[in-house]
Amino acid sequence: MIRLSPLLFFALPLLPQTPDTATIQGRVLDQSRAGIEGAKLIVTNHDLNLERSAQTNSKGDFSISGLPVNGSYNIAASKDGFAEGRLEDVTLAAGVTADLRLQLNVSGGQTQITITGIEGDVRTDQPQLGTRLGAAEVQETPLLNRRLTALPLLNAANRPAISQGDIFMNQFLFTTNGGGRRQAWFEVDGSNGSDSWGRQTIFTTLPIVAVEEMTVLTNSFSAEYGLTTGAVINVVTRGGSNRFHGEALELWRPSATQAALTGFTSLNATSGNQITSDTLGQSSLSLSGPLGNGGKTQFFAAGEFSRQNRASPVTSPVQPGSFVGHYRGGLALFRVDHQWNDRNQFFFRGNLDAFHDTNPNGTVGGNNLPSVARVFRRRTYSIAVGETTVLSPSLSNNLRLQFQLASPITEFDPVIYGTQYQVPISTGGTFTSGTSQSALLLNRQYEGSNVLSSVHGRHTLKIGADVIFAHNGGDSKEFGGPIYLGQFIYNTCTQALNICESQAYLQNISNVRSYTQSYGKARYTVDDALWSLFIQDDFRIRPDLTVNVGLRYERQTFTDSTRNFAPRAGFAYNWRGEGRLVVRGGFGIYHSQVVDNSAANYALTGPTGVFNYTATPGQVGFPASVAAAPLPAFPAGAVAPVRSLYIRPGDSANLDPFFPTSTLVGYPNQLFNPYSEQWTLGIQSRLAKDWVLSVDYVGSHTIRIVRPLDVDAPAPFIRTAAGQVRTAQAANCTRPYWIWWYQQNHLTCNPSTPTAPQPPYALIQSDVNNGYSTYHALDVNLTHTFSHHLSMLASYVWSHNINNVDPDAPGGNPNDPNFTGTSEKGPAIFDQRHRVVLSGVYVGPLKISFGGITSLASGLPFNYVTGVNNSGDTGGTTDRPVINGAVVGRNAGHGRPVYEAAPFIERPFAFGERFRLNLRAEAFNVFNHANFVAYSGTYGNGSTAGPGFGQPLTGITAQLPARSMQFSVRASF
Repeated sequence: MIRLSPLLFFALPLLPQTPDTATIQGRVLDQSRAGIEGAKLIVTNHDLNLERSAQTNSKGDFSISGLPVNGSYNIAASKDGFAEGRLEDVTLAAGVTADLRLQLNVSGGQTQITITGIEGDVRTDQPQLGTRLGAAEVQETPLLNRRLTALPLLNAANRPAISQGDIFMNQFLFTTNGGGRRQAWFEVDGSNGSDSWGRQTIFTTLPIVAVEEMTVLTNSFSAEYGLTTGAVINVVTRGGSNRFHGEALELWRPSATQAALTGFTSLNATSGNQITSDTLGQSSLSLSGPLGNGGKTQFFAAGEFSRQNRASPVTSPVQPGSFVGHYRGGLALFRVDHQWNDRNQFFFRGNLDAFHDTNPNGTVGGNNLPSVARVFRRRTYSIAVGETTVLSPSLSNNLRLQFQLASPITEFDPVIYGTQYQVPISTGGTFTSGTSQSALLLNRQYEGSNVLSSVHGRHTLKIGADVIFAHNGGDSKEFGGPIYLGQFIYNTCTQALNICESQAYLQNISNVRSYTQSYGKARYTVDDALWSLFIQDDFRIRPDLTVNVGLRYERQTFTDSTRNFAPRAGFAYNWRGEGRLVVRGGFGIYHSQVVDNSAANYALTGPTGVFNYTATPGQVGFPASVAAAPLPAFPAGAVAPVRSLYIRPGDSANLDPFFPTSTLVGYPNQLFNPYSEQWTLGIQSRLAKDWVLSVDYVGSHTIRIVRPLDVDAPAPFIRTAAGQVRTAQAANCTRPYWIWWYQQNHLTCNPSTPTAPQPPYALIQSDVNNGYSTYHALDVNLTHTFSHHLSMLASYVWSHNINNVDPDAPGGNPNDPNFTGTSEKGPAIFDQRHRVVLSGVYVGPLKISFGGITSLASGLPFNYVTGVNNSGDTGGTTDRPVINGAVVGRNAGHGRPVYEAAPFIERPFAFGERFRLNLRAEAFNVFNHANFVAYSGTYGNGSTAGPGFGQPLTGITAQLPARSMQFSVRASF
């Protein structure tokens, strides 16, 4: 009998199985290396009271599929006349197949077991690139706020996207392979974990303690995965066992150990993002064990509650001091696993993610008073059930059903719902008080998926289907849109601040420069279905060569794409069959989802949507007094303003009654899903026991990227010298729709001064699939599997990403909408050439654990802008300055390198056999390096750069956190 340590066995990935189950297959041989027919394999999981068995065929082959990954397994092989072979405490990985070779000798002889692709060894049968993190690694990794979404950043191929929006989500956002921040696809227990509405982050976040394992696939994944051109994050939640286990954790991050962000002080802060304090308290509980008698049912329950306070200085003399924004968030998960019999396993999972933030995106701070505060809320719920049916030892079926509710997915509630007052201050900044911008948006998703897996001879085949029905929408846009209660813009105040911001100044209508109020409908709904079919075959041509081929078809009914076929192919060649060096490669096509909240632009900014009416003193609609706002209705006798539109592609039938879409230039008749062609080629080598080096080239070409574009663009305005400006009226007169309108009405457009009547619409934007991106990278990963008290991952990526528009990032307008090809070609906003991440843990004397994360990366590009509307295409361009006689290229600026070290130290204390206490301290950015990720790109409209150009921006949306420390106590039994 042979027993192997669990550290010497790991699943060899042959073909991704259902993402939360695993398969064991292999061959039993005799001393002559011939297959043994009729040998019996028994697989036992004592934690789940599960036992499965199979018999070898005439070639000695066997397969046992549909195995839960929770707990560990014992594997026994026996045959009359032969000595028994046994493996104990085997840990399987989700979505992979373990390959086993056993040579049974005659009774009394020694049994030999050969395993290829074990942990600490190369993977001989798959081309996928990625990182797997087990429960221990998830728990040991120092995570700021203990956020699950920080874990993918341990792989250097994933880059932080802090400056690209949605910081109020309080999650880590990242980009992969040149894709945008909304491209990450989350999978939880074999079901979708992403939201169709906005793809901002994982739909329902999980407590850290509830994670059994996380696998981050960065390239060459099988046809089972789709709707992404970025990474796939596959999470398997913990299940219970037949013994009771519990854990309680208390964590705190005090202000006394924090360093201050650089670049501002509490006396000169201009934004609420320039925080001066960020404290955290977090409590976590979990309990698991058996339910009832018989050992067939287990449960796992976990909860987490966070209390975070961030102080933003208010420098206004009206109400000076610090405004403390309160973040309160709760996570909960409950899971039940039940084994009906030896062929049917069932699980139920319900989880909750609810939080609110009283100062999202730093709305309050600087000259912005607490009266402009809005509370951001998000509450999401997921309920999933699944059944794995073993039809035979080599054939299994996995059924998953899920309901997801986001009520709300986004909600912004003004603390004081009222008219807004904005006073420009001559000495700098703008004083703001009051707001009526709100939003309430919801999302419901229903999902069903089924995967049939079969092992037959040298083929491992999988066929599956998945469908997601999403119903979402609501009132307003993501961050709040219409100003129904009005907004006063005052003349620039040159007096003392206490006068400029006083009620006497604000209530004097003679100080007002303009008044704006929104009118129209701000509600929309979207019904979207995303369904897919796939087939995947892992064909072992020879013992040293495996070919993976697959085909996926996807359909998103929100778009017009009907030919979303996605072939996938890969190979792994085990050089000389020794399991020491593998050559691997893959190619595939990957389609991306178009987020459903694109419909907000079409509905709110379409011809029947919301519009703003602005009046200046003396005009119709200007209030008689400040107290007269808001106006009860659109002012009688007022002329409707010339509006800007955002229209859906291919919607001519609905738009032509308002204006002829045939006059537009480049208006698309369809909206397509973007897709990328990705390819890899690399090697994986076992340098020594437990040390594996992977070196891979990754290439990607993405086309049909969705971008906003003015499809009624003015004539080109070619600038060759600094300071050249065309007025909006002059630009409008050259718009194709305007030319048609004036011809139809036998009028002439005055390029100098607007004269009534005028066309009702000026800027007309639409989503156009003319974006493209190319990405080339060298990925190097060195891993050391836990042994000799050490585990480690060293990950390095060199990459270069060029595109003509940055996907999923603000500021996507071109310098001139007439030229979006080579003139817009430049580095991506996330083109970080070098990034290296070193993570690991060492268990030293007295069981003291040391470890942490260190990351170093190149600076990020930033765009040069003039800060004025040079072309006259208001809202349709991002005008760049003229330098040396030509408009400077896109994203021509380059920021500073960023680096951070986050060490931790931990010591466990045992009290008896079952009770344990862990004390832990961890630091983030321990050297307090000023890590800036956003810079002032405002060059100005002159021949030389203006003040502040190229300087780093400050605040939590523009720089990584300063040094802080977290302390925790964890008790478990």
